[in-house]
Formats: sequence, C-alpha cells, structure tokens
Amino acid sequence: MSLRLRFFVLLGLAAAAEFTVPRSVRAQNAPRPNSIPAKGDVILLLGTHGGPGLTKERSEPATLLIVDGRPYLIDCGIGTMRRLLEAGVNSAAIGTIFITHDHPDHALGLSGVLENDFLSDDFGGRGRSHTFNIYGPPPTAQLVRAAYNYIRISYSTFAAENLGASALADPFEAHEIDRDGVVFHDDKIRVTAAENTHFQLMPGEYRARMKSYAYRFETPYGAIVFTGDTGPSAAVEKLAASAGVLVSEVIDLGAGANGASTVPGTSREPSANARALAAHMSKEHLPMKDLGEMATGARVKSVLMTHFVGAGSANQFIAGVKKYYSGPVFAGDDLARYCLPAPDTSGAAAHTLAPCE
Repeated sequence: MSLRLRFFVLLGLAAAAEFTVPRSVRAQNAPRPNSIPAKGDVILLLGTHGGPGLTKERSEPATLLIVDGRPYLIDCGIGTMRRLLEAGVNSAAIGTIFITHDHPDHALGLSGVLENDFLSDDFGGRGRSHTFNIYGPPPTAQLVRAAYNYIRISYSTFAAENLGASALADPFEAHEIDRDGVVFHDDKIRVTAAENTHFQLMPGEYRARMKSYAYRFETPYGAIVFTGDTGPSAAVEKLAASAGVLVSEVIDLGAGANGASTVPGTSREPSANARALAAHMSKEHLPMKDLGEMATGARVKSVLMTHFVGAGSANQFIAGVKKYYSGPVFAGDDLARYCLPAPDTSGAAAHTLAPCE
C-alpha cells in the first residue's frame, strides 16, 4: 500500500470513529445526527462557561440555533468544535455564524470550527461547495482573516504534497456589523442587532471601533433573543420585547464583587486592576436580579441561562432570577437541548420553551 493511499485509509477510519464513540462518554442529552427535528426551533447549548479561563466541566460560550433543520451558530468559544462533534453536528453544514463580540471566550474557538469546515469541504480535492459567512462587530473581519491565515499555513504542507486543499482558496467571508437594525435574513430567520452595554466602561477611542451586540432571531415559531455579554440595557430590553425565549448570560457576584482586597487579614486598598474588574463584572454583566428585571420588563415568555460566572448551583441561579421574573427559567448545561415546537395540527404554535424530548 502506498504512503498516500495509507494516509487516506487512516483518514477515513478517523472519520468513521466519530460515529462509534462509546455511549459512556456521550452526554446524556447530546443529539444524535438524526435526532434534530425537521420542523421547529432547537436551541443546542454547546458551551455554557463564561470567562476566558477554561474548565473541565463546561466549554466556553457557543450556541447552535436550528430552525427547521438548518443550523446557525452564535458565538464560538474554545471547545466549540469538540462539542459539535459530541453532538453529532457536521460543522460544514453551518453556513452562517454570528459573533456577539470579540472577547476571547466568545471568539477564540472560531479557528477550530473553520479548520474543520476547510477540511470537510476541500480535502482530497472535492472542491468548495459553499461560502461560510461570519457576521459580527468590528474587528470580526480581522479575526476571520487571521483564522484563515493560521489554517492556511498548515494546509500549505498538504498542498505541497498534492494531498488535498491544493487551491488553498479562502471559503470564509466576514460581514462586519456597525449599526443597530436588521443585519441578516434568509428564508428561515430574520436577525436584528442592538448594541448592548458590555463595553460601556471602555474608553471612547476604543468604543468607536469595537462593538458588542445582542441579536434577535425571528423564526416561524417565535422570537429568540441572545443577549451576548451585557450589563443592564434598555436597548436589549427593547430588542427582547415579547420574545419567546431570552437566552442570557448570568453571573453571581458573590463576595468580593466590590473590588475588596483578596488578601486575608489585610485592609489594603484594592488595586486599580481589581477595581476595574469589579466594575466590569457589576456593570457590564447581568447579575441574577438584573436579568430577572430585564426579562420582566421585556415580557419575555421564558429565560434560558448560559455563560455562567460564579459558584452558585443551577437551582440557586434559577431561584435568584425567579425572585424578579415569574416565567419559566432554565439553567442550561453543555449539550442540553431546548425546543420551541412546530405548530400542532390545528395550526397553533406552542411558543413554549421546554427541554427537547
């Protein structure tokens, strides 16, 4: 067997292995490749841990919205590609990605997803089947360019040996969002952006060229709003008005959120960095009280929490929000799925979020 033929045999075996992962290592609620409904909305949480630090238990923020079987990816933290594999989702089927803002925990997994798309779409000379579109605020175009250049360096060695990707064509197109309003639509969804308050403490010279957005997805089964990272925001509350689902970050401020010294037995003044971090957490994120009040003000039908920061349990986060909001509240885990079902036989849509059966 030639070296090249052996390489492709091994590649095929590796691809087949994706579908033979032992059940013991699969998440209990991970969808199988054929378990996504052809009708209705599915919210698949791929990563639910907020903050740039990594943990073993949760991946960084990423959510897949599937509308009538078509997937859209919102944010792309580190670990997104691994979670897609565990969920049985082919990343190359995701033609549209939305980035809420370019903080590392929301964007640094993009290169892994794009690399897998590049491999799936071109390796072995099959050729490009479509363009992958990435929408996000400035500097998303720079991020996408850097991701492709990073990928291209390694694939150029394959091209040199005629092992695939010989054209090294760039299939990734960035679309920068620099205003509020409708930013995308197709035959399934309509997406509206609103700048939130996640960057409100950033010096003006940077805010002029860096943005953070929340997105409202209008679907046939209800509106789904993704807050991204934000502090209390009248713009986000307006964007979420009467939505079926508010998919929101949440934090537990806990002790020390005021920037107090973390050195036991001292009364030392907090450092400038500690004060800045405390202000960021309390004003540019959503504590449970603020999330509950925002959901109530917007009259949303349900709240799905993700991007958890703090040591609270799921029940504590739910109880903390429900003090200020009377509707259904869900605390999501990685690979958990929630459904807005298609209309019943009478034509009436349920518009009620629930864990998928």
